[in-house]
Amino acid sequence: MNLTLDAQMDRLFVHGIHVMLENREKIEYSWLQMQTYLRSSGKKVADTMEKAIDILSNHMFHSDFMFNEEMLLVKIKYDWQQCIGSNPSNPFVLTTLENTVHRALREEKTGKDTQAIQYVFTRLNEYVLSDSVNNPFTMESFLHQLIHSKHFSFRWIALVVEREGEFTVEEWFAKDAPSRNVYQTYRGETIYSLTENILKDESDGDRLNVFSIPHEQFVLLFCTQQENVTDLIQYLNYSLQMLKTGKTSLEAVKQQQQWKDAVILFQDSLIRAKTFDETLKLITEGFINYLPFERCAIFSYTSDDIGIGVAGTRFDSKEIRAITEDIRNLPMIEKGIKLLRQFGNGMRFLQPLYIKDASLSFPAEYIKKFQLKSLVVTPIFKSSDNELLGAAILDQGANREFTISENTYTALIKFGQYAGDILGRYTNHIHATDQSVKLSPRELEVLQLMANGESTTSAANILHLSEYTVRDYITSILQKMNAKNRTEAVAQAIRKGIIC
Repeated sequence: MNLTLDAQMDRLFVHGIHVMLENREKIEYSWLQMQTYLRSSGKKVADTMEKAIDILSNHMFHSDFMFNEEMLLVKIKYDWQQCIGSNPSNPFVLTTLENTVHRALREEKTGKDTQAIQYVFTRLNEYVLSDSVNNPFTMESFLHQLIHSKHFSFRWIALVVEREGEFTVEEWFAKDAPSRNVYQTYRGETIYSLTENILKDESDGDRLNVFSIPHEQFVLLFCTQQENVTDLIQYLNYSLQMLKTGKTSLEAVKQQQQWKDAVILFQDSLIRAKTFDETLKLITEGFINYLPFERCAIFSYTSDDIGIGVAGTRFDSKEIRAITEDIRNLPMIEKGIKLLRQFGNGMRFLQPLYIKDASLSFPAEYIKKFQLKSLVVTPIFKSSDNELLGAAILDQGANREFTISENTYTALIKFGQYAGDILGRYTNHIHATDQSVKLSPRELEVLQLMANGESTTSAANILHLSEYTVRDYITSILQKMNAKNRTEAVAQAIRKGIIC
């Protein structure tokens, strides 16, 4: 499975539509109130606002394609151009509608909901109001050009979709004013029966030739008076293939810039953080919300080559915080750190590390405990001096293998940099765990048992060690933490999140 930013941003768009759909009544009521106010105040923008509300309501709340970003934007843009067109007030109208949504849902929505709605309206502004991003490779644009071309004599073209075992006309295209309302639908259990139902309404007696061409998720019906359509079908199949190629090329260009949207949303989310703990939470959630990953764990890194678990989202946070690991036990990560030391500030940025099979690079206990398969290790660093603060460990869930796209890779670099710049403000918090960095995994186990109230004898039995060995561990812990007794050592460890 290849993880792409485009798919993740599509999910964010769909999430925004879901949130708005779930609160449709509140939103439409708020829009109506705002519209009534503008009209009663004699504002010139009232007519434009009313048309805009009708267009968005029809497509975002009542369309079969409300969760298909491309189709939704195309249909909104088409209706907007037909009903409103270019208007200096258009940006004001969309911004006002968005602000009204946020006010209507201020008590219900989460931070992610807010950003998802913002992203929906950002895409609306980019696509609907800008001619420069008009996509010439849409099916609607292609069929519109075909029906108006002087080289062909199509009577009409129908765009057909299959839903729940039934074929339905989604949209009509005709040279003159459509003989049928664009929203009137014909249905049939097969393409043949659908065609028969359509031809029943052709009452002018003309000899018509209707043929179908399947393409992607659609079936296209072409109606012409031309008898021999063999060459025409070949030409249409070739044109549809060229359309698909052009669409793929345009999508590649779009994906090259897709990471910018994700980074902006990530940065915007971190602005809300007021404390170190809140910052950590938003960072781990951000790697999941705006990048195509399902789990994230953050580890701090110390100059003694020790990685310490700090926070996790969709991992067991207690299990993550209990980890203190010598980097030398993680050969691939150690190699990356050695490279950093070799080049120092000469490195432009720190590189994420993709690990296809974690079992070849991580200790078996972590593979089993967290059910690891493919992983991405993203350095978290301050961009000012390339200081490595830690790393984010990311994956697609338990035992899931995946690869990452180039755009996701680019976004990971920026996420690691921005997370490091934000965490750099909390240097004291990050290095508060330095007193524990020399604690070995076994010393951490002993410390946790001390916190659980276990005696030296019971700890020795649990760990299958001698009491003398456990006492040596306790002595070492007290020295490393500069603690007077066990109680103080445990209290320090709990305050700093070393143990729970």
